[in-house]
Amino acid sequence: MAAAAATLEAPSPLRRPEFRRLLAISITVALGFGMIVPVFPLFARSFGVGLAAIGLVQMVFGTTRFSFGLVGGLVVDRFGERACTMAGLLIVCASSYAVGFSQTFLQFVLARGFGGAGSALFIAGLMNRILRIIEPEAMGRATGAFRSSFLIGIAAGPLLGGVISEYLGLRAPFHIYATGLIVAAAIAYVVMRGESREVEVEKKNPVEALRAARPLFGDIRYVVALLATFVGWWTISGPTQVIGVVYAGEELALTKFQIAVALTLLAVGEILILYVAGKAADRFGRRSVLAPSLAVVAVATLMLGQIQQVTWAFFPLVMLIGAGIAAGGTASGGLLADAIPKGGSGTAVGVNQMAGDVGYLLAPTAIGAVAEETSYGAAYIAGAVPAFLVFFASLRLPKRGSTTAPELQAEPSAPG
Repeated sequence: MAAAAATLEAPSPLRRPEFRRLLAISITVALGFGMIVPVFPLFARSFGVGLAAIGLVQMVFGTTRFSFGLVGGLVVDRFGERACTMAGLLIVCASSYAVGFSQTFLQFVLARGFGGAGSALFIAGLMNRILRIIEPEAMGRATGAFRSSFLIGIAAGPLLGGVISEYLGLRAPFHIYATGLIVAAAIAYVVMRGESREVEVEKKNPVEALRAARPLFGDIRYVVALLATFVGWWTISGPTQVIGVVYAGEELALTKFQIAVALTLLAVGEILILYVAGKAADRFGRRSVLAPSLAVVAVATLMLGQIQQVTWAFFPLVMLIGAGIAAGGTASGGLLADAIPKGGSGTAVGVNQMAGDVGYLLAPTAIGAVAEETSYGAAYIAGAVPAFLVFFASLRLPKRGSTTAPELQAEPSAPG
């Protein structure tokens, strides 16, 4: 009862000016990213390359971001969140300007590729600051609000990018995105100035940061959070955004417009559930939200590959997948807050980001290979397996997990 009372007393994160200012950064970045989404493949095609080459650009970016996931965390622990966030934003800014000035496809690939390093730094810095300033009892709602801010920007960006490219050319959105990132870096400089009044943060060298984060891998809350992050990005990348598009066109004979509607419903499913799921994760416990959400993702993904005779089912199933991923994201964000020491751990946040990147990079190849060797039905069974497995792992979580980890809070200041 005491734990329940504590969660009810936790204020909404949106009441905190610090948190609202951080959302201004994420909305600015997401709006710019959304601008280049519809322009990116067209600009790549302007160099005379095929579809496979366009995929190569994304793979280089994703691989770079994965490679710098742990680096970003170590930078946070050594130099602080503001320095890491600003460095990441300015690296992506330089990358976007370079993309806009590219004269060859190789220059385009290299320019876009090094932007992945900046993305890793930016996410690590911003997420660690949120984990540090928001009470664990409110972290489910904070995760939902943070994710919503990205969705708002990404939803509004493509229309703006389309209009700009129509009148100013395909290069213009990249330059405007880069300029927006300078604005975001300036916002970060102002709003992330100084450390939290509540916690004295100790700067650590890489060895100390790794040593401090090591006990987290023995904490079921942190491990399940990593697995849930993997599942979320695995499902977004493979069964829906990549293989799902091909499957919908080739097997279900949906038009390009219908496929676009389905992908929009994926985001709509996320938006509709985020607030409710975040509040439920804080009030009723992480397991009460995470386990059902994983079950929904697993079942909906499995069914997606079996609807050849009921093609209209593609739309509600994709929407359910979006809702399940979003709900699971709020719960896993809460688990991170429960497990990570109050002073924060950039290393732990970086590893969580890497877990998502692994899922995002592996899913299209793995599920696509199964589809080519067997059938789409079998491929979607394979695509649902991670969610099923992590569902059973989530049942090991406490019904109302403690939001403190005293044995870990002492770790960052341990000698050596």
